Amino acid sequence: MNTHQKKTVSYGSEGQQFAHLYTPTHANNTPVVIVVHGGYWKDNHSLETYATRAIVDYLQTFEVAIWNVEYRRMNTEGENINAPWPTTFKDVADAIDYLRHIQHSESLDLRRVLIIGHSAGGHLATWAASREGIAADSELYYNDPLKIQRVVTIAGILDLVSVNDVDQPEQIYRLMGGTPYSHPERYLACNPSRLCHPQMVLTVIHGGRDTCVNVSQVAQFCEQTRARVRQIMLPTADHFSMLPHNGHWVETQWQQIQQLIAEEIVALG
Repeated sequence: MNTHQKKTVSYGSEGQQFAHLYTPTHANNTPVVIVVHGGYWKDNHSLETYATRAIVDYLQTFEVAIWNVEYRRMNTEGENINAPWPTTFKDVADAIDYLRHIQHSESLDLRRVLIIGHSAGGHLATWAASREGIAADSELYYNDPLKIQRVVTIAGILDLVSVNDVDQPEQIYRLMGGTPYSHPERYLACNPSRLCHPQMVLTVIHGGRDTCVNVSQVAQFCEQTRARVRQIMLPTADHFSMLPHNGHWVETQWQQIQQLIAEEIVALG
């Protein structure tokens, strides 16, 4: 295993505006892998408790820098007062763009960037890599967002409008502060299926037995997107069985995820 140094880096002044940066010892001009955790955009999960921590551990076997992003999230119950729209989106975007401020001091190669997310983190990861498609009059428009070449979304929410594809549709309404009918402009600016650009190389991994995010999200997304999509279906996988965590998971499925991530790192060059 490569030896990585870990530090906590703040990209804003709020308590949850930070990321853990892991850099390989004695490496220079290293590619970057961004990790975005899920949890239905709610604050009952963190970098330490969410299943993506296994991905962060695995990535430390490669000579890559790892940027494990935390962001402000909705309170678990009641009205979304902790992170009203567009707080979560702006935090994730700001965290990613902050890499430009540390690229020289940390010897990062921002021409080689991979982003990985799971569930709602898969949504945020795909959205963050798609910001070139956001309209200029949107609150979420970024003039020059950091370009992300490759994206891996695992059990990701890919279409916010199709709320019946998820088991907790109310969380989408809370995140967005309304429905696609009350705030269509917000959904246009936040929905990966409408934003992805042709230069993006996207790997979509989904389980056939996922009851949290229906597999129909994948088919709808592939019909709508302009991105180059590699679709990986694991027929016996559910929402969490692909990543090691405290609950139910399957070793052979995790091995497949590891292999796919290794292929993505090789593809970065």
